[in-house]
Amino acid sequence: MKKVMALTLALLMILSLVACGGDKPTSSTPTTPDKSATTSTPATPDKPTEPSKPAEPEKPAEPKILNLYTTSEATNAHYALKGSTQIRDMSAGGLYAFMPDNGKAVLGPQLAASEPVDVNGDGKTWNITVSPNAKWENGEAITAETFIWSWKMALDPKLVMNSGSNVGKSNYIEIVNASAYYAQGAEGKTPVAWEDVGIKKIDEMTIQITTVNPVDKTRVMQHFIPGVTTPFYQPLFEKCLSADGTTTTYGSAADKYFSCGPFKLVNWQFGAAYEYERNEHFARADLVKLDGIKYVVVENAGTALQMFEKGEMDKVTLDTAGREKYGDDPRVMYTTAATTYHIEFNTNNPNKPILKNENFRKAFYAAINREELAKMLQRKPAAASIGLLCTPNPADGITFRELASKAGYEPANYGYDPTLAKQLFDQAMKEENLTSLELSVILRSGNVIDEGCAQYLQENLPKVFGADKFKLTINALPSNNITSVQQASWKSDPAAYELTVSAWSLAAASRDPVGALEIYTVNRHNRKAPYDIYDELNQMYLKGNTDEYSLDIDKRIELAMEMEEFMIEHAVAVPMVYHVGADMFSDRVIQAIDGYDVDLYWGEAYADLIQ
Repeated sequence: MKKVMALTLALLMILSLVACGGDKPTSSTPTTPDKSATTSTPATPDKPTEPSKPAEPEKPAEPKILNLYTTSEATNAHYALKGSTQIRDMSAGGLYAFMPDNGKAVLGPQLAASEPVDVNGDGKTWNITVSPNAKWENGEAITAETFIWSWKMALDPKLVMNSGSNVGKSNYIEIVNASAYYAQGAEGKTPVAWEDVGIKKIDEMTIQITTVNPVDKTRVMQHFIPGVTTPFYQPLFEKCLSADGTTTTYGSAADKYFSCGPFKLVNWQFGAAYEYERNEHFARADLVKLDGIKYVVVENAGTALQMFEKGEMDKVTLDTAGREKYGDDPRVMYTTAATTYHIEFNTNNPNKPILKNENFRKAFYAAINREELAKMLQRKPAAASIGLLCTPNPADGITFRELASKAGYEPANYGYDPTLAKQLFDQAMKEENLTSLELSVILRSGNVIDEGCAQYLQENLPKVFGADKFKLTINALPSNNITSVQQASWKSDPAAYELTVSAWSLAAASRDPVGALEIYTVNRHNRKAPYDIYDELNQMYLKGNTDEYSLDIDKRIELAMEMEEFMIEHAVAVPMVYHVGADMFSDRVIQAIDGYDVDLYWGEAYADLIQ
């Protein structure tokens, strides 16, 4: 039994050694080597396996920050108080807006859910539904009440916001009793209850607007694009309201302003910079490609160009010197704006009654060689007031200027006739019992077009009228000061100024020729000159708002031609040049639309960057 167990244990030990990789026992019989095997070179032992390197983490993409500049410092972001258009364009939202669509600027719903609905089919009662995606920058919902409360504040007769009246009346529509509600605080004005204003809440998300005259849905939408009809954030607005309800600091700083548009204003260094971040709660955030936009305030276009050349700016607007240097650069985009530069007359100035003399103003009009001036300023000559981009019927794409030219009423040689100008000047001087005349013109300091127009007149009018008979002095004022003088002071101080270089660029000028001429009538509250000497012009404008003309574009075009012809005949204002801009872009900018469009410019809020 013991022998059996010993043999068994011995066998288990041998098996254990084999299993553990021990040497195999040598056979006494030699094996025949495989002929295919290589025996002359010993096998090279395998190299030890190197440990695998951990995968490098992906480098996060740099944020897309567009670098821009401005030459004008904003005093506030409050749209009803003439707030900064730059801040508005970046951060304000409207019920409707021009937005990029397949490379084009298309008017459509932004904070609204759909296009306005003509309730009765008469063009006077419109329902607008607010989008469920409409939110403030903190994600709070925007409702019908948000808009209605904001418009009531803008029209409040105690606050008297200087642009608030535009909520009720614009170049597009006039809301029933809105203007009367706004003006009731003035002496002698009849009180108007808010309930009588044509703004009503139908349900939580629906607003109803009642207009004085019939309008189409396009004009309704244009009235409610970002601007004075952009809503206020009520909790913050009320916090910024004075105890007596007559003033507000809303919009005076970044922490006193709320966005519902493409970007949030996160930093505002007065006189230095603005910084915006993408607003993820914006109703159309799907259109926004940038993470942010930074603006810096620079002194002038020359400084901006230097920064652009260093790679610090993504876009620069070229001044005359810049155009001479980069005019043929493929990065430059020329932009024909709706702006017309004029000389306007303070016809109520008691110290210069000749300004009311029609022969003098007609002489002034005929004395200007607009082709020469436009060449000098690298702009286009303007013998009439309505801008180059006014296209009354977008479907056919024909501009108002083309229609006016075909109608044959535009003056030959852009109105330049020095012989006639001298005759009219001499006649006016005789009528006013004058042997010599000295006038002053005010303009915006640093504005190259203002300065160029004034300097041309200063040099050339004495050549036409007689150097011993006429002299023009130039008074350059800061932009804020000249706005005050042009639009306010002359009403209380008729002698506030004599002549001014003015540049009008209204949204209406792109579509509605009659609306574009409102600024030359007494119907415009913030006009830059009296314009009260010709009631015929005012009556023509009012006719354009009647039922007969409101919805008939052909009649409106014909009426606008009559108004413009009247203005030329009586030299109500003297047009000089149409603005043509020149912008140069860095190679990394992807514009939101194909080229330039008057309603969206180049779409900076919706641009993209190559990284």
